Amino acid sequence: MTNDNDKGLQLDAKKITKSPEETEQFGQSFAKLLKEGDVVAFFGELGSGKTTMIRGVCRGFGVAKGVKSPSFVYMRIYKAAVTIYHFDFYRLRAKEELVNIDLNEYFYGKGLVLLEWADRVEELLPASRYDVTLTLLSENEREIVVSYIGEDDDGELQDTQ
Repeated sequence: MTNDNDKGLQLDAKKITKSPEETEQFGQSFAKLLKEGDVVAFFGELGSGKTTMIRGVCRGFGVAKGVKSPSFVYMRIYKAAVTIYHFDFYRLRAKEELVNIDLNEYFYGKGLVLLEWADRVEELLPASRYDVTLTLLSENEREIVVSYIGEDDDGELQDTQ
């Protein structure tokens, strides 16, 4: 992975992992580029490794145990070097179910936001974020593509995919 500027932008990261352990290790490496205030949107089908990679990101911040999908409560909070807000929208049926969750408070607040099933709230995502797409290639292999979408130093929007 390359770090192209002081904002921690990850441009053009693509990795094929051959086991859940490799996917988690990739998440730990990716965590080195993240900082408080970042939002990471995870995309991929069921079983593609989203939670496994998130477990790696959390390990990268010092969370040793307890990282699992918050499917039934929408969010888990992990205390680490930064506060991590782990959302999972797999069971979300309608955006109205989020009426009691002010997502903007998390997207534009302090902490690191990790979103599983981000495609279910895509129109609510902030303009500046990391997108991580995981694709099943075989029973154990995953393709992971990381891109940064946001504003460059001139304030202009860019998509680095």
